[in-house]
Amino acid sequence: MKPDLPAPPPSQAAPKQPLFVPTTLGPGTPPGLPLTHTEAQPASKQDFSPHLTSQRPVDMVQILKKYPIVWQGLPALKNNTAAVQLHFVSGNNVLAHQSLPLSEGGPPLRITQRKWLEASQLEGVARRMTVKTDYCLLLALPCGRDQEDVVSQTESLKAAFITYLQAKQAAGIINVPNPGSNQPAYVLQMFPPCEFSKSHLSCLAPDLLASISKISPHLMIFIASV
Repeated sequence: MKPDLPAPPPSQAAPKQPLFVPTTLGPGTPPGLPLTHTEAQPASKQDFSPHLTSQRPVDMVQILKKYPIVWQGLPALKNNTAAVQLHFVSGNNVLAHQSLPLSEGGPPLRITQRKWLEASQLEGVARRMTVKTDYCLLLALPCGRDQEDVVSQTESLKAAFITYLQAKQAAGIINVPNPGSNQPAYVLQMFPPCEFSKSHLSCLAPDLLASISKISPHLMIFIASV
């Protein structure tokens, strides 16, 4: 694992305006759906707007219900941030609720370390994913306050996170302590599109992967307790 990355100046908290989902989720998709900031909740409690059906293709409505949004906020890498929404894919969604900061005014998820995308480094992740209660798998997609902001956040996610991590052939690591502690309690690993992420997403969420793989940048997020 690579050493800690240099700590940049403090980043701004997540934007307080309602965020919009990406415009690139499917053909004919309108310029985004406003989403209010809420704490991460178990998938079964996720609420969806009643006018979703009239605005989106039926297949995307079903996909959004199947993979609900559990968090919106800012991942951070060096001096860069990008607004994303995290969709629950598989595993124990309680881990997301416990490890992610508040969407409203919470701190960014700052990547401080990297892990090589090598078999020896990935075996532990694959092993944890054999026990459903031991991990939480999420998919990060860009979002924004309006259509123009979605475009800007999409470019930021691609350039500052995906391209960077792919060039380093690494996943980004975020250590999350419990409130009031400095000791890591959870580890979040952000994977750019790669063979490892593609193999797991194609198995666990083939419909979601097929919908976004060619039209929207994304990160696969793996969460586990330390």
